[in-house]
Amino acid sequence: MAVDCCTCMPHRYFIVMMCSIGMLISVGYRTSFSLVVTHIDLVDNTSSSISKDSDSFFPSCSTKNTTRDKVVNWKGSTTLLFGTFYFIGQILFSLPGGILVQRYSAKWIFVSTIFISSILQLLLPLVMEFDHIWLIHLYRFVQGSVEAITVPALNGVVSPWTPAYQRSQLMTLAYAGVYFSPAVASITTGACLCYVSWSSIMYIYGGAGVVWSVFYAFFAFQSPEKHPGLCEAERAIFLSHSSSTPSKTLVQKTPWCKILTSMPVWAMFVGAFCRCFVFVMLIMQVQQYYKDVYPHLNSAMIGLLSGIPHVFMVVLMLIGGNVFDYLVNKNLLSRTNSRKLAETLGFGVMGACILAIGFLNDYVVVAVLFCVGVAFSAFSISGYQLNPLDLAPKFVGPLTGISRTGTAGSIVSTLLAAKTVGETHKLLDWHNLFIVGGSLHLAGVLFYCIFASGNIQPWAQPESETLIGAPSDTQRINASTEGSGIETPKAKTAKTTSNYGAFQDSIY
Repeated sequence: MAVDCCTCMPHRYFIVMMCSIGMLISVGYRTSFSLVVTHIDLVDNTSSSISKDSDSFFPSCSTKNTTRDKVVNWKGSTTLLFGTFYFIGQILFSLPGGILVQRYSAKWIFVSTIFISSILQLLLPLVMEFDHIWLIHLYRFVQGSVEAITVPALNGVVSPWTPAYQRSQLMTLAYAGVYFSPAVASITTGACLCYVSWSSIMYIYGGAGVVWSVFYAFFAFQSPEKHPGLCEAERAIFLSHSSSTPSKTLVQKTPWCKILTSMPVWAMFVGAFCRCFVFVMLIMQVQQYYKDVYPHLNSAMIGLLSGIPHVFMVVLMLIGGNVFDYLVNKNLLSRTNSRKLAETLGFGVMGACILAIGFLNDYVVVAVLFCVGVAFSAFSISGYQLNPLDLAPKFVGPLTGISRTGTAGSIVSTLLAAKTVGETHKLLDWHNLFIVGGSLHLAGVLFYCIFASGNIQPWAQPESETLIGAPSDTQRINASTEGSGIETPKAKTAKTTSNYGAFQDSIY
């Protein structure tokens, strides 16, 4: 049971902040693991004897050749396949995770999955000590399966706390943890590998996840209606941005056929697929790239190079959320065009940078292009990732689950990497992989711009019993979806209604 605490603090910001921290920890599990296996794996690379410490900001690793280090002789393809099994678990449980959020408390699903993931992370070093490849594959599958439910639950947790006029801003803040996580995880993991021990970062992250889970369980509330100590100013915001229609919303079955034949839903999926293909390269493969192509760089330096681009991304992401909210609220862009612009800026620049890296052999220039591309990709957060809330707020769980099945892009990416660079560790194969990733990103932009939408879909309209003369929920929702936050002539005391508030009871 949640504890009534800090009643004068805007609780929606507290919820968003806690969700962001939770995702920062959760996503950090896979980033840190990738750098750990890159560090401990003795790659058979003929150029690995090259040493140019002057190129690194960090001295030689103090854990090297000590009991705090670990060396295994796995194939590069084996370490990349750890990611494949992880993402197979993610894709198999993404849609069931969305259904769970539709039927049960999003808060408790969210906190439970992160708690279980944290326990699994604490036990991971022990599993790796057995040195059985099949066991690690199985364990990574289980980790991916549990963490697959976290993102649908995140949307379910944040949505009732998000007024329509702050949708992009607050959702962007909630997702900031996802994208800032690789920066924190890469830099801290590299430092821990070089100067503490090979397994220390997994204990640090696992312990942080347990502490976060306990704190969130006690101090977070499912919705504004269930918060007994919500301050009156904030309560008034949710009352003015929720449906006040004297109607009874009927329980609706999920219209799977209409969902699966909806082109805006497919545009959302394509965006997720392309993003996952490249994002897994950035958080799980680029470390191996630096080790293969520039073997004189130690783990601390690789962690820094891998993490810095994500810092720039978070900065632009926070700016982008406010910019796109402003454009929509001032009627400068429709919600649909806002989503398409965000996707074009985000994926277009990112795709071009990844494509260019496929022709370069200078790690400084490569790092700069990664910074530019990853930074601009922040704008895409205000694109396809907000679509489940645009297209069908009543079915946000299932739609988020469908979006998460775009994790298939991660599986394809890791399999392709394992069968090419994982076997050869050659620059030419890395170049080919980057060219494929960049081209796919640009193709995804084109598909999204043609078929995407930012409006609530006809099959997502609520079925309700409305009193005669009362405006319908559908009218209110459409006003919110296209909404600018401008007051209507008939109700000057109430602003644009929120898609979330209108459906809280039926969803949660």
